[in-house]
Amino acid sequence: MRSQEERNDERRRTFLHAGIDLLGAVDGPAVNVRAVCAAAGVTERYFYQCFGDRDSFVRSVYEHVASEAHTALADTSGDPARAVAAFVTLMVDDPRRGRVLLIAPFADQALSSAGFGAVPAFVGLVSEHLPADLDEVDRRLTATAVVGALTGLFTSYLRGELDVDRDRFVAHCVSVTGRRL
Repeated sequence: MRSQEERNDERRRTFLHAGIDLLGAVDGPAVNVRAVCAAAGVTERYFYQCFGDRDSFVRSVYEHVASEAHTALADTSGDPARAVAAFVTLMVDDPRRGRVLLIAPFADQALSSAGFGAVPAFVGLVSEHLPADLDEVDRRLTATAVVGALTGLFTSYLRGELDVDRDRFVAHCVSVTGRRL
């Protein structure tokens, strides 16, 4: 028999997965408590126990995906090709996650500050893998430029605005990061 804590953790994961589906929907986020509960197959009572309100839930979904992305990138040892491959696997091969991380902050008011709040962690991660001869200012400027460039590329790709195949997209992203790292 599972403990109450295990059941609560399972419900939370179920809600988060439903949130990725809804927040990362092709037509844009359509997240309300009723839709989340229906998608998760869990009652509203448990939703409010786990998250308190809709905005907290949306931020939790975003933070979950941002954490997955950060972990995937951190595990690449600064190798640009491995970093791009890890990010593509997470964000392009499962475009729902890409839309949650990169597009939803522009579409959902509850995420407007969360999207900007996640940028420093990614800038810091890139900064750690820049050449040691860069001073702190150049390191920060370069890391910010790389994150900005890749964010723009991935966002445009996920929106269907770049008419290139996946392999060429990946090669270009590696080229952009390889020039900087």
